Amino acid sequence: MADKLFLSLVTPAKEMVIDPDVDQVNIPGIEGDLGILADHAPLFTILRPGRFSYQKGEKEIELVVSEGYAEVTNNRVTVLAESAEFMHEVDHDRAEIARAAAEKLLEKGDLEEKEFKETQDKLFRALARLETKKSN
Repeated sequence: MADKLFLSLVTPAKEMVIDPDVDQVNIPGIEGDLGILADHAPLFTILRPGRFSYQKGEKEIELVVSEGYAEVTNNRVTVLAESAEFMHEVDHDRAEIARAAAEKLLEKGDLEEKEFKETQDKLFRALARLETKKSN
């Protein structure tokens, strides 16, 4: 039995986290939040925009991720996210502007299906980024 996880969090822009010595990973899955410990059963999930965190001893490191995928297998957690930001890097003013713009578009109600989905995704990302303001 292992007591640590190997975590890899990657975006198209860069490797955000590569850490072979993690105690727990918390993932915002499409069907709810997931807490991953060593020897977790294999799983694959779609990410939703939200708070992602991992623990190393007493230290918790928090990020905000957008959509993507996460896989857990053999004490490895691999996360492929469209974007990710460490909590201290979030620009709350920019997130508030994005939230307001997305809500305004959604209120129109005459969006085509693709445009509706894209705007809804922008709103979810903005809300996830704004959620970090409450916890800081």
